[in-house]
Amino acid sequence: MPAASAKSERVSSRPSNVKQERASRSSRRVVSSDDENDDDNDEPQVNGDSEDDPTQSGAREDQGEDGSDDDDEQGTPNNGRKRTRLNEQGDSVHRNSKGKARASPSDEDDDGEGEEDDDQQEEASQQVARQPLKLEPMWRDPDDGFVAGSIVRVKLYNFQTYEGPAEVFPGPYLNLLLGPNGSGKSTIASAIAVGLGFSLSNIGGIATIDKFVRIGADKGYVEIEIKGRKGMRNTVIKRDMNSKNRSSTWTMNGKSVSMKEVVAKVKDFNIQVDNLCAFIPQNRVAEFAAMTPEDLLVRTEQAAGDSNLYAWHQKLIEDGAELQKISADVEAEEGQLKHLEARNRELEREVERWRLRQELEQKARLSIHLAETILINRFTALQDRNGPMHEMKQQLAEEKRSLSDRRDQADQRSRAKFKELSKLQTECGKQDERLDAQVKELENIAEREKRKRGKIQRLKEEIQSLEERIANPPEFEDETAIEAELIQARQEKSTVQAKWDDLEHRLREHADITAGHKVELEQARKDLDELGNVSSQRLQQLRRFDRDCADVVEWLRKPETRARFQYEIAEPAFLSLDIPDPRYRDQIDSLINKIQVKTFVCGCTEDYKLLNKLVTDTPEALGRRARINTWFRPQNESQLKPSPMSPEKMESLGFDGYAIDFIKAPEAMTWYLKMEVNLHRTAIGLDPSKVKEAETIEAVTASGQATFIAGQTAFRVSRSRYGRQLSQTSSFPINKAQNLLFEAIDTQHKQQLEDKIQVCERALATQRARDQELSAEQNATKAEVDACKAQMEAIQNRKKKRAKAVAEHNALGTKLGGVRKTLELELKGGSLEQEKAKAKSELAKIAEHRAQLAIRAAETARNVLRLQAQSTQIAIQWLQVHTNLEALSKLSNTQDSALTRALKAYEAKKAQVDELKQDAVHKREAHEAASGNLTPEQHEKATEQYNDPDMDVDKARETLESAKAQLETIVIHDPGVIKVFNDRAKQIDDLKAVVKNKRAKEENFRKSVQRTHAKWFPALSDLIAGIGEKFSNSFSAIGCAGEVRIGNQDGPYDKWKIEIWVKFRSDTPLCMLTAQRQSGGERSLTTIMYLMAMTEYFRVPFSLVDEINQ
Repeated sequence: MPAASAKSERVSSRPSNVKQERASRSSRRVVSSDDENDDDNDEPQVNGDSEDDPTQSGAREDQGEDGSDDDDEQGTPNNGRKRTRLNEQGDSVHRNSKGKARASPSDEDDDGEGEEDDDQQEEASQQVARQPLKLEPMWRDPDDGFVAGSIVRVKLYNFQTYEGPAEVFPGPYLNLLLGPNGSGKSTIASAIAVGLGFSLSNIGGIATIDKFVRIGADKGYVEIEIKGRKGMRNTVIKRDMNSKNRSSTWTMNGKSVSMKEVVAKVKDFNIQVDNLCAFIPQNRVAEFAAMTPEDLLVRTEQAAGDSNLYAWHQKLIEDGAELQKISADVEAEEGQLKHLEARNRELEREVERWRLRQELEQKARLSIHLAETILINRFTALQDRNGPMHEMKQQLAEEKRSLSDRRDQADQRSRAKFKELSKLQTECGKQDERLDAQVKELENIAEREKRKRGKIQRLKEEIQSLEERIANPPEFEDETAIEAELIQARQEKSTVQAKWDDLEHRLREHADITAGHKVELEQARKDLDELGNVSSQRLQQLRRFDRDCADVVEWLRKPETRARFQYEIAEPAFLSLDIPDPRYRDQIDSLINKIQVKTFVCGCTEDYKLLNKLVTDTPEALGRRARINTWFRPQNESQLKPSPMSPEKMESLGFDGYAIDFIKAPEAMTWYLKMEVNLHRTAIGLDPSKVKEAETIEAVTASGQATFIAGQTAFRVSRSRYGRQLSQTSSFPINKAQNLLFEAIDTQHKQQLEDKIQVCERALATQRARDQELSAEQNATKAEVDACKAQMEAIQNRKKKRAKAVAEHNALGTKLGGVRKTLELELKGGSLEQEKAKAKSELAKIAEHRAQLAIRAAETARNVLRLQAQSTQIAIQWLQVHTNLEALSKLSNTQDSALTRALKAYEAKKAQVDELKQDAVHKREAHEAASGNLTPEQHEKATEQYNDPDMDVDKARETLESAKAQLETIVIHDPGVIKVFNDRAKQIDDLKAVVKNKRAKEENFRKSVQRTHAKWFPALSDLIAGIGEKFSNSFSAIGCAGEVRIGNQDGPYDKWKIEIWVKFRSDTPLCMLTAQRQSGGERSLTTIMYLMAMTEYFRVPFSLVDEINQ
């Protein structure tokens, strides 16, 4: 790798703030490369540039502090964006295209406060133009020029190739480690990774720590001194390794520490040895191109640009995933909510009916309570007013109780009679059903009799019809005429059949001739296929060492594939090249290498691009991407170099001819072999004794340079382009053929077979024309045969029809006898009068029994009425006693003697009165308990109705009956549906609350993603734009093209990626960098260009690349 000019000399003459600005935009890079021409030194040379070098500082002094530094002040010509400088406070200030400063965006993370201003901030972030990339300044010591975290010193002892102590002192800027292979350059890179506690996987090839100790030694160590931050001393980390027990110990600044503490300290300095964008050891160079675009984005964020890029990106990935999960949950729960609401809407009508029934039941209970309250209160009032007459009232109560008992007995007898009357009514109903059934039976008998008379009438009519048909037979066709026509038709059929047989004989002869031609054609094709097996064998050989090439050949041989290309794609020389004379195989094989023997040759530019697109760039052709060699150049013989010798001259010098004369190949492949292999310029002579080498060299030298072959030796003649342009001749032996190991195809025999196939195909075409003529004749003859058959079938059908008509007429007599017998049976069957008389007798018996039951029922009804009258009489007596009790109470108020007798009677009956009081108390408690079942609203309503002067027991009963009647019309089919409705309603309310909470959470996450995106995306875009600009400029400078893009911006944040697109040839499009498409050199160049473009934006204190040309 060519040595680059160090940055330190260019920066040393600038003011201190410019030095800090340069330090904030670039970190130190350590680059090692092989130099095979260096002296065989045992140790690599370490070049540490000093910023105080007077030989370099003078180049910048003349420009002054605000001079015309092209790199800093002129900006990038593509977009005019100025590089970043630092103000006096150390903050970055960005300049627009006119040079005016503008404020850099704040990188403070939103801590969640001020949620009410989120929407306004989001709107403002969308309206404000994108801010330029903010670069955080990295402190650089003005005394020695080192950035905090830089490696100041590396000391090795018995570490891999280093024996004894060895120290390396890197400079503060660009460091180049130069030396031959095995001098220990990569060892220093390994020591940095091992000494800073990074995983051994970052080094490769070494699994355990003891492998780093020099062979033959038991112990070794690595000591690394890291530049400290401002005002702090340097950090010295030492790792002692023991090869015997495969262990290591750590010290930091002389104190024993754990590996965890070392890793934490290294991370605090933002040293990223595990990041391929910052640290590429020799064994991992190829991994950079193989790195996934998503991983490249993450690694770039960690190493360059705004320090919050990686944290913002991770927060976007986490919040985006959580937002997607919450949105899916909300969508599912809203669907469930709609389903539950729809289910409850189906039950609303049933629930409404249940609520109406509940109201009616409450109304009924209220009416019952009201009636009971009115009666009890009235009774209590009467009892209070008649207190002095309790004894007399007791006597009257006893009499009233006796009357009540008698009335109850009368009621029981009445109920018994009612039960008896009910049974009689049920029996009467059964007899009514029997009467109905018997009436139906009489109706059925009448219907049967009617049907019998109708059948007899139909039989008589049928007999009359048969007698008339027998008496008047139909006219039949002449049987003799039918037989004559049938004989004539058979003769015609015989004539046509003979014609048909002759035609079939000719058809068989024609088929035999056609079959003979087909056999010859099949044999010729079989012989041609056997020749084609040579090509198949070649294809199988090709598949063994290049599967992709063989698969593409098979794909190109498909007819639908050929139709996609304008010209036929020439198959590789391994398949399409023939050497008729095998004596020249070794010589021609030596001229064509393994790449050229597998190259596909296209006929035009469009076919060349299409083939690469379908096979190499996309998996459309094979279902996978394949690697093949393709070639195209416009065919123009004037572009070819002329043959070095004329045929006559060549023959005089002992040559058999040029190599192109001994091969057979398609025209496109022949053009390729001339253009790329120069077979038309390579003379071959199998007999070396005949070849005049000296004269041949002189003749070839006159034409510039060429190759000729004498026997098993090849001579290459060239002329120097410098000085006197003397000719140079080199020779090398020709080995046995390695690439073209196949037998040649006998093209003459192949042509004979192809001619024979054409003759057979023409004969078959003639036979096919004759087929059409015979087919037409066959169709005409078949029509005649079919006409004869149809004529015979018509005559035979007439004959069968006549025979059938005669048979039917002869069968009429037999049928007439059967019908007459059926009529006699019907007439002998007798009348249905007996069944009708029996049914009427049974009907009379049932009616008589029904009348007796009706008489008994009437008698029972009279008894019921009599018992009801007795009960009514007892009730009247009870009312009389009650009236007497009231009269006695009035009389007691005027007659003292009656009161005295009443008091004495009261004392005599006191025990009975106490019992009655106790019973009254129990009844009152029961009433109050029943009242307690009412709700406060119901109790208040009952009180209002009770105090209503128009309310009485009858009105309360009317209200109760009305409520009961309405309740009977409302039927609840499934009472459990109410519980289901209520449970589901609660579930709906709970689910609404959950959805509301998740919606709020979803909105919070969405705002969080928007806020983070508004900070992350501009910073990332500016970073990638800056890297891409420098990347593109670097590629343009070497005549290539390259771009850096942000990919998959519409996808989830974990799928965002950095795509590197490169083009190394003017006639090819930009292609994304992969580990398969580009060559090793192209990948290495792309890697170093990308890393150089990142340099200005690095946040790591140092970076390292070991042998980028790997």
